[in-house]
Amino acid sequence: MRILNVINVRWFNATAWYAVNLSSVLKRRGHDVVVCGLPGTPPVLKAHDVGLETFEASINKSNPVSVIAGMGAMDKLFMSFQPDIVICNRGEFYWYFAYRRMTKQKFKLIRVRGDIRPPKPGKLNKIFHNKCTDAIVTSGEFIKRQYREIFDTPEIGLNVIYGGVDTEVFKPSSFAKIKLRDEFGFSEEDFVVGIVGRFDPIKGHENLIKAVAKRYNEGQENIRLVIAGFDAVSTQNDIEESLAENGITDISVITGKRDDIADIYNCLDVCVVSSLGSEAICRVGMESMACGVPIITSDTGVLPEISKNVYPKDDWEALAELLGDYDDSVTVYSLDSFADQFAKFIK
Repeated sequence: MRILNVINVRWFNATAWYAVNLSSVLKRRGHDVVVCGLPGTPPVLKAHDVGLETFEASINKSNPVSVIAGMGAMDKLFMSFQPDIVICNRGEFYWYFAYRRMTKQKFKLIRVRGDIRPPKPGKLNKIFHNKCTDAIVTSGEFIKRQYREIFDTPEIGLNVIYGGVDTEVFKPSSFAKIKLRDEFGFSEEDFVVGIVGRFDPIKGHENLIKAVAKRYNEGQENIRLVIAGFDAVSTQNDIEESLAENGITDISVITGKRDDIADIYNCLDVCVVSSLGSEAICRVGMESMACGVPIITSDTGVLPEISKNVYPKDDWEALAELLGDYDDSVTVYSLDSFADQFAKFIK
């Protein structure tokens, strides 16, 4: 099948990660895949880096001249590539593909949605999704419910696929555990808690730091904290100040930005996703569990759907309790499973 995956996202966020992973595994299974994205953006560059064919077009601008130019570029792509299937991951320019699907009817249109924000209501958008789209794939049950509530989309047209990770990269490694714990100055007997992600208040670092401090101050002397991330809305100085204020600087490590994220997961006993918002797709949770490391999560977005250890997002004391008593089983979301679930649309 010839598949056009439209990833018109400006940065390499979870939506882009989901889409590039899907494109990679579809190509691996013998399909002819082209990734379309905004010129020079990280999703296009990442797709190119993993060996995917790419096409660049400015299709997110709303002024009439840019819209006409974008339509012309896409018309040329359709003429040269002639896709059997088009996958859209964003709402911008989705109308073009829906209209073309309705009038030309020479390809299947699949709308993938991994966005915490609900779909925009409106008669035209409802028609595009319910009448012009062959399948709607959401990254969580909570998004599926939004479609039912806002568009009254038939159940048969809605599908939940959480995504998947490369289990050749993210896999258990006792060697990585020993290596990283030695680097960080931790012992085999230490109970190592970790968080992976950019430094941003929405990621809930403060709550995790408070929870670890509570466990430590109440007698769990072997608890340790790994904070793997990089400056964003917050900075490393902000994280260091919080650690100092809570008295756990000496038992904590801030790694900075690293390329060996699979090794980071492997050195942990448990990975915490303490987000206060977003999380329509949970990349960190899936990567951690693929490494055999259980997760504890807040009740934000898709997290309660993939985690067996969930606490109210604003309740750091409940998080502290879970750190002492959690389900250590894992669910592996692999790329192969991702492709298997998506296969029913590729016919």
